[in-house]
Amino acid sequence: MDGLFPMKTGISQAGAVVLALSASWSSCALSQSALQEVVVVASRFEEHWLSAPTAVQVITKADIQNSAALSLPDVLRMLGGVNVRGTAAGQLGLNSVLDLGGFGVTATQNTLVLLDGRPLNPIDSSDIAWSAVPLSSVKRIEIAQAGAGVQYGAGATGGVVHIFTDKKSEDSARVGLQVGSFGTAITDFNLERQFNELSVSVNAGAARSDGWRENSQASSQNASAKAKQYLGESAYVFAEVMAAQQSNGFSGGVLGKVGEGDQQAAKFNNVGSNNKVNQSAVRLGGFTPLSPQTTLDIELTLGNKSSVFTQPYYDSEDALAGFFVSGPGQSTLEGDDYSFSPKLRTEFANGVSLVYGADLSNARQEGAQEYGALAQEFILSNQGANSWEYKGNVLSDTQSVQLRSQAAYLISRIPLSQALDLSVGARRQVQSFDSSDLNKTVGTPQGASGAFGANAYEAALNFKFNESSRSYLRVNQSYRFANTDEYWGNDIDFNRVFAGELRPQTTRAYEWGYDHKGAEQQFSVVFGQSVTQDEIRYIPTLYHNTNSTDDIFRSSVTANWSGKFDSLSRLSAGVRLQRAEYLAGAYAGQTLSLVPSAIYHLGWTQKLGGGSSAGAQATHVSQQNYDASPEVLPTLEQMPAYTTVDVFWARTSGKLDTKVTVKNLMGSTYSTYGGYGFVSTPGGNGMNSYYYYPSDPRSVFVSMNYRF
Repeated sequence: MDGLFPMKTGISQAGAVVLALSASWSSCALSQSALQEVVVVASRFEEHWLSAPTAVQVITKADIQNSAALSLPDVLRMLGGVNVRGTAAGQLGLNSVLDLGGFGVTATQNTLVLLDGRPLNPIDSSDIAWSAVPLSSVKRIEIAQAGAGVQYGAGATGGVVHIFTDKKSEDSARVGLQVGSFGTAITDFNLERQFNELSVSVNAGAARSDGWRENSQASSQNASAKAKQYLGESAYVFAEVMAAQQSNGFSGGVLGKVGEGDQQAAKFNNVGSNNKVNQSAVRLGGFTPLSPQTTLDIELTLGNKSSVFTQPYYDSEDALAGFFVSGPGQSTLEGDDYSFSPKLRTEFANGVSLVYGADLSNARQEGAQEYGALAQEFILSNQGANSWEYKGNVLSDTQSVQLRSQAAYLISRIPLSQALDLSVGARRQVQSFDSSDLNKTVGTPQGASGAFGANAYEAALNFKFNESSRSYLRVNQSYRFANTDEYWGNDIDFNRVFAGELRPQTTRAYEWGYDHKGAEQQFSVVFGQSVTQDEIRYIPTLYHNTNSTDDIFRSSVTANWSGKFDSLSRLSAGVRLQRAEYLAGAYAGQTLSLVPSAIYHLGWTQKLGGGSSAGAQATHVSQQNYDASPEVLPTLEQMPAYTTVDVFWARTSGKLDTKVTVKNLMGSTYSTYGGYGFVSTPGGNGMNSYYYYPSDPRSVFVSMNYRF
């Protein structure tokens, strides 16, 4: 290992080009909105963008309205340049996975998603339930594509997406309807009212889609209400309740390389499968000055989540033909969590500021895997002492886990001169777990418990050239703990067992960035490198997760530009060049799965007069490795690159907004996720094969929104 951050020529050369561009960037008059822009994600308190010592990309509600996006993952892919993939996303964007840092298959565990400060990431390996975030309720999104372990703790290794639905505004009411291809229909309602110092908002929506593929139907419902009482100019208390439900079928993978096979057909063992998720939450909190120098921000969240996943095939004669039960007919999960997060900011007369606080949380989850009548009969008839036989007359596998976490952190901003600030911060987090498992292959209860601690730190220099541009250099360490599923695996006989304690993985990184915000143009560039040690990954040859003994190196260059050519047209462009590879050991130089080397995006909007406008967003994703064991990756082909183009035409007439959107205009055949490995075949058999999950072809949508 040549130093902590060994330079890699491909990304470094690209970075040199972008650095030269930024060095020659000329200043121009700054718009009032850019002067006033504040961000939250860098310190968890509002601050001017010039003072945040990290790159923060902001997507506004106007940006969303002037786009072809239909779902929140759509917005992040089109406007944020985020790598988004999914195995059952469909037109509603459900089951989408965000990858900010080039983590590939472990992206969900390394990209933190927040809704008004509340984490949406589950405690297990399941995907984020996006139905909890109706697009119509989003006021603003902040994206920090860098480690944020000091600010947010575990899981913010690759970056943070912070979604805001809260903003004081004028009285408004809106109802929307959207219909389109594949039997898709989306309705939503928003109401906001101001009663002197009391702000009330209500959001509700429902969506459904038949889906393009067999058994890819999806639906969702959501409702939320929030009351916010302002106590003078700088204090408030709030209460919010929300509930959401989503249900979707799983078509499964298509055998073969991308483009092969019958893309619309469901895989034989996925026919009839469906996953239903219910969640609810209550948030209470407030913000108040404690003194002229110190303010307090406090929040308490209580949440509940349950899911039911049904797989009818696994209680059939065909599934049992291979002399083993390959899956339960129904899997249920039920859990609850609470978190308490008090934080304070103190501003001193000499310009020094402190942000300090604590994060306390507890999460519980119970699970059960139910076997149907045929499978139960098979289990009972194959009881015995041999490793392949079932034990203990167990007809329902059960799991239980509880996670407890305590963390404290401190961030200090110190002005070294009028233009130069120093930022330093540290966090200590301790997480304990208690887990138990009872399954048909072992026959007796298994238990495991433990506690791990991890540290995060950061130091940054932030130099302000003027009121429209700055540059920064930042070094940080972030971490993540294993999720509840990762502690469990299989032994050599495929018996489900506790796989051993997993240490927290740590990522040490540095980044250099430059930002310019002008009246007509904005430009930013970020260059970063990192090394992850003890990365938690699934090892196919061991049949369980473990801490990687080989360090993993990641590097990237991200550049974004947007500008107005005149008062009627605007263009935006962005690029992310990245690489993720094993740094040493048996796989030294081997790139990771599902990490494209380049992502490009281009956007255009044009005012046409008469209240009309049009626009387009194009995204290009380069080739990437199939999800496969690193031993076989060098012998495999790569998933093909793809380009998608989405266009829209919109018109405002009085209080009525109308939009026509065409998704995947060119009808590209592509997949965001593919793999290679052992796959099931009819008759209880299996084989090694390529497989992939096709994305939807061209589709057309019409939406109408009426403002009361």
